[in-house]
Amino acid sequence: HRRTDPDCARRRLPHRTNMRRPRSIRWRLTLWYSAFLLGTLLIAGLGIYSGLAHVLRENFADQVEQEAMLAQAGVSLTNGSLALDAATLSHFDEHDRFVRLVTSDGTIVADTSDDDEHIPLPKIDKHDPTDSTFETHTIDGEPFGIATEPVISGDTVAGLVQVGVSRSDVDETLHTVMLIFAVALPVLLAFAAVGGYLVSGRALAPVDDITAMAASIRPEDLGKRLDLDLPDDELGRLARTFDAMLQRIDTAFERQRQFTGDAAHELRTPLSLMQSQVELALARPRSRAEYQEALTGLHGDIDRLTSIVSVLLTLARADANKLPLVREPSDLSEIVQLVLDSYQPQAEQAGVALQNRSATTLVTIDDDLVVQLLVNLIDNALAHTPPGGTVSVGTTSATGQPCLWVEDTGSGIAPEHQEHIFERFYRADPGRSRGQGGTGLGLAFCKAIAEAHSGTLTVTSEPGHGARFEFCLPPGEALHSNV
Repeated sequence: HRRTDPDCARRRLPHRTNMRRPRSIRWRLTLWYSAFLLGTLLIAGLGIYSGLAHVLRENFADQVEQEAMLAQAGVSLTNGSLALDAATLSHFDEHDRFVRLVTSDGTIVADTSDDDEHIPLPKIDKHDPTDSTFETHTIDGEPFGIATEPVISGDTVAGLVQVGVSRSDVDETLHTVMLIFAVALPVLLAFAAVGGYLVSGRALAPVDDITAMAASIRPEDLGKRLDLDLPDDELGRLARTFDAMLQRIDTAFERQRQFTGDAAHELRTPLSLMQSQVELALARPRSRAEYQEALTGLHGDIDRLTSIVSVLLTLARADANKLPLVREPSDLSEIVQLVLDSYQPQAEQAGVALQNRSATTLVTIDDDLVVQLLVNLIDNALAHTPPGGTVSVGTTSATGQPCLWVEDTGSGIAPEHQEHIFERFYRADPGRSRGQGGTGLGLAFCKAIAEAHSGTLTVTSEPGHGARFEFCLPPGEALHSNV
């Protein structure tokens, strides 16, 4: 049952039209180059032909006029009668030229043209001695240039001498030029098209290499590179951009694989401990106190596992730009004081002094996330500060950019670790951090919170002189500051 819906036909028409277009860029470049060359050759050929025709016909007109002046010199006037000398008559007595001598009353005195040529006679003005003309007439299908010169007697025109010369040589020359163009144009166009096709193929070879590599790359082949030795042109930049893209993808895949492995390792540790405790509790009947002790251990491992999963989910949302923010006006100094109050017992037990150097700084932030950022930074500072040291927390917006900073007098961070400490699961001291329950996710979590606020998190440190972490919001985020 054939459909005849015109709308359906119109919808299918663009598809059919697209199918007729050449798919290869190489072919399209060749066609465009050939079309451009054809247009150029046609314009150049037309210009050359027109210029040559103009020059040849101007020269031909000059030649005919000179022949007329030569014939004029052979005219004699005796007792009022005009005559041409024999040499002039002999010179013009040929098939491709003629001469005529006409008196002022229109009587033909001499004529070497054929009788049947019916060459029109010019009008004679006896009182205009400068009446020279040049015309073109077709005689028996052949173009002739005809020049007319007056024969002067005193102040009047006694007659006219008329010379005609065939223009066939000029027309044959122009015809030959046209024939040469007609033969040379297709040859040149074909040669240029073949050359353009070969040159474009060579020029687009890097694109074929990029296409072939892109089609052959598998996840385990991301280490491949084009490494094409190309100049700094469009294709060279394309190849280098493709290599740089592969490098970024390879790095992202490697980080993803490492992240997956590290996450599995971190999750396996509390799960293994939980499984061991459950198996131990079920190995034999136990008392209520022993079961309670086992459940207490499981509770601690579950807390650790829940914390890891919560951080991983937050990082995943941050990677997808879907970390929800509930922004509201807040005072950073109040957040600092609240968090420091909760850490005061722990700091006293560790022998570390906590200092509050914050000033009123009103900003629009997600309070819960910023509290988590500050908690992680203070945890990190206390973990790296020996007894007798100091951890300072403060805020500033002296330059119009609100910042929250945490500074300690601990061991500091070596330069080779500073560029990696915000990476996930990275530990500058794996043994000590793991023993204290660290997962290597705290600083990565803080950085994700900072970036979710369109801010930055930076570190400055010298080994043996502590470290300073600074979280800064974009300029203009501060509602009001008193420093």
